[in-house]
Formats: sequence, C-alpha cells, structure tokens
Amino acid sequence: MSQASKRASGFLGAMFILVASLPGVVVAASPPPTLTGEFLSAFPDAIPSSSVDIVASCDPGGSSTISWSASGDAFGPYPGTFIETGSATVGPQTAPAFVNGLQLGFLVSVEAFFTIDSPTGQVIGSKRLTSASSSDLGGCRNLDGYVLPSGGVASGTFRRVLAQSMSYEALVITSDGAYLDSGSAGTLLEHFDGTGIAEIDAVQEGLTSTQSTVIDATGGRATGGGRVGDVTFGFTAMKDKSGPKGRCAVVDVPAGAIVKCLDVLYISVADGRATIYGNAVFGETPVRYRMEVTDVTESGAGADGWTIRLSNGYAAGGILTEGNVQVGG
Repeated sequence: MSQASKRASGFLGAMFILVASLPGVVVAASPPPTLTGEFLSAFPDAIPSSSVDIVASCDPGGSSTISWSASGDAFGPYPGTFIETGSATVGPQTAPAFVNGLQLGFLVSVEAFFTIDSPTGQVIGSKRLTSASSSDLGGCRNLDGYVLPSGGVASGTFRRVLAQSMSYEALVITSDGAYLDSGSAGTLLEHFDGTGIAEIDAVQEGLTSTQSTVIDATGGRATGGGRVGDVTFGFTAMKDKSGPKGRCAVVDVPAGAIVKCLDVLYISVADGRATIYGNAVFGETPVRYRMEVTDVTESGAGADGWTIRLSNGYAAGGILTEGNVQVGG
C-alpha cells in the first residue's frame, strides 16, 4: 500500500466531534440511522468507478482557492454512492506543517454540498468549516523542477485540503418521511499530477452525528424579505398536504450575483428557526441551496437572521438591516 493510501485509509481517526442541537423538535417514532460511521471515498486508484475533478487558483504567499467535484462509494449506515461539490480557501502557506517538503497554510473556509444515494435512504447535506484550528491545513502549488527533500525533482500540480473542524447538516429521506441530522465532519483531499511524486487524486470523508437520534423534519412555513447590507432577498417556503413548495430571489450587487430558488425540497421548523433546502440557479447555472432563517422579533430588522449557501461556494447573509422574517409551524 502506498503512503498516500495509508494516509487516506487512516483519516477517520483524526476527526473532531462538535456539539450541536436543535431544541424543541419532536423526535420521530422510528427514525432511520444517524450518519455516525458514514465514510465517503472517491479514490480512482482504488475505486475505478469514482472520480475527482479539481480547479484551483494558487498563490502560496496570499490566498488560494481549491474547488472540487467528486463521486464515489459510500460506506456505513447508508451504503451506496455519493456526489459532492466543495470549495476551500487557503491562507498564506506559512504554517509549521509540510508535505514532501512543501509548506502548507491554514484553511480559511471550506463549504461543501453532498448527496448520498443508498437503499437505506437518500441523504442531502452540506458541510462547512465552523471553527478553524491549527490542524485545518491546505496546500496549493504549481511545481516546476521542485527539489524534494529526498533529492529528487518534482513538476506538476499539488493540492491538499485537510479540514477536521467541520460541521454538517443533512436531510435523510426515507419511505417514511424526511429527517434532519447534524454533527461533525472531516474532509481530506489529496492531489498530485506530474512527475517526481506518486500521482494521486482522492477525496475521503467521515461523518459523525452529535445527536442521539435523528429528528423529524415535519415542515412548517417561513416567509420574509429585506436586506442584509448590500444584499437584497425575498423568499417563501412551506409544507402542506401537497408537499413542500416555495421560491426565493437574491440580488447581491457587490458580488454581481443573482440567485433564484426554483423549488423547496424540504423544510424544517423549530422554535423560530427554519432550514430550507432546494434547487436554484446562480445566474444561469443550476445549483443546490441551503437557507437558514431565524424569527427573533416582530419588527425584524436588527434581530432576525437570514443566510443562504449554494453548492458552488457562494454564501451571503447575516442580521437583517431592513425587512422582516416570519417563521411558523
């Protein structure tokens, strides 16, 4: 087994557990399994049916961006296949950590969306770096005649993301209904394409639920509109006897972004907070979105919250500077 394979296979032992809860939600009578023990692997060298595609912009002395799409096998309580898109930002690569003599940098942000298709149920989720630590590291370099510590010479593209301090939120859809699960996640992306170092493309991840049971995403209603700084938004989402439905529109002038939510796949409501998932377009590009809203006061502005995150890495939101959010059962 290569050193890269050993690093990938031993990754699960390096993950952190973050505590999360959603108060006030009724526990489902017969929930499906949590995601504890779920492992995702896109490793074309070992799993020929898997794939990893990476696009990166490297600036070792400044900010680097690594974006990926991956598909592969899922193991654990939801065995089957998965697909994922993600994006990571790496700060100056001056951290006291190295791979093949290449100095790494601390991760600034990581966002990812994933879907698992399994006979146990379908899982739709998103992950993000919540509280970066000194063990959350990344590297992004384009090598040309780089002299390795061993004395060899390497040329090619090097990318690495090791994000251990991540949290996830996921919807688990079974024949009995939809359930919400949350917990901690870890992501390892390793890539080298070139000469002088063994080539590798791999994305491997582990998930651990921080809830004792999966809770029932029973639906509800949420509406609102207004501004968060320079971003204008409006949305409506609900679930009734005919199922979930809704729309949204977001205009982010500084970013030159226009987002339109096409539908609502699932909505969960608890104690003035709603989490909404669905399909959207970013400009003309299809994406998946996750929206989180909080209804704190009747007046809204200065207290209510709204945030949207897309599967392409775009995110916006915060406390409302104008407008109002209303959340109900």
